[in-house]
Amino acid sequence: MYFLVVSFPHSSMSWFQVFRGTTAECVCQGLSDVFAHVGGVPPMLVFDNATGVGRRVADGVRESSLFRRFRLHHGLEARFCNPYAGHEKGHVERKVAFVRSNVFVPVPRVGDLRAYNEGLLGVADRFAEREHWRGGGTWGELFAEDRTALLPLPARPFSCVTWEVRRCDKWGYATEYPFSATALS
Repeated sequence: MYFLVVSFPHSSMSWFQVFRGTTAECVCQGLSDVFAHVGGVPPMLVFDNATGVGRRVADGVRESSLFRRFRLHHGLEARFCNPYAGHEKGHVERKVAFVRSNVFVPVPRVGDLRAYNEGLLGVADRFAEREHWRGGGTWGELFAEDRTALLPLPARPFSCVTWEVRRCDKWGYATEYPFSATALS
């Protein structure tokens, strides 16, 4: 299983979701669930190790079609960390290690993934009472400041699904190559 961590560096608050893959559908669903839980959308997301949402091609990043639609639907910007540039991702690397050691040890058994992820949102909420390392309050108190910068949630939810039309052989098995709907009509 893989887990997505959405972290707010100012407050150190983070929420996490577990998925069976790292596809754009998984990342978009996890982000949608976290955004709905916190009641807003961060204006900027910085990704590390997010091959499902974008792949580095030469000097740029090619976003997946689904993630590009997700980003535009929510009105947010995205930035991707450079590989082998540890100075860009210290916070997120520490946060992933924190979540791994404080939430996923011992390794949990997951039955219903949707119910488990809903429970994880509550687990993350309980970290709000921790004192921030810089002082100035708890993680939850500092997240109240983060919350003022959030964009409003879109009026309609985003469908985190990729639809493909595929041909079937005479036994009803899908062939491995997708065809566009216009090519079949």
